[in-house]
Amino acid sequence: MMNLLEQDTELSVIGLATNGKEAFDLCCKHEIDIVIMDVRMPICDGIEGTKLIKKYIPSIKVIMFTTFEDQEYIKKAIKYGAEGYVLKDSGYDHIRMAIKSVYKGYPVFHKNVLDTMVESISENEPERPEIHLTATEQNVLNFVVEGKSNKQIASLLMLSEGRIRNIISELFVKTNTHDRTQLAVFAVRSNLVE
Repeated sequence: MMNLLEQDTELSVIGLATNGKEAFDLCCKHEIDIVIMDVRMPICDGIEGTKLIKKYIPSIKVIMFTTFEDQEYIKKAIKYGAEGYVLKDSGYDHIRMAIKSVYKGYPVFHKNVLDTMVESISENEPERPEIHLTATEQNVLNFVVEGKSNKQIASLLMLSEGRIRNIISELFVKTNTHDRTQLAVFAVRSNLVE
């Protein structure tokens, strides 16, 4: 993967670590924006590495990059502050998009990971009231779940970024959520995604 990332002129690979502690050490020595972290590594796994990085250098964003859709790994990664969870079978374009989206502040979670998160939520939650969305709100919501940025959504729907921000704010109110990750999880859990 390192070779593929180095081919993108907008990305710069600083180093390669074999465990979470090495990744943390690299973060301490270099100016790093994003760490792509595997879950299973020897000595210090990716979850513990993420915990270290987010505790001591919270400005660094972490994307979990793994084959594991295990609920416990996902919960811990999110608990410790991972901004993304991408499966290794994702295509290269999806991985590049995830890196660039997370860099801009948009969390990205593979659909299978969102499904796993939804499954882990108790089925005993009270039923939510029916939510009515306009066609535009529905389109924006679908793109948010896909991890698209406001700019990408605006371009796809031929609307201004300001309008997209307003629509997302309206979606937060309608769904009683507070950020894009909560909105995406709510949308999948409530079958609001088309």
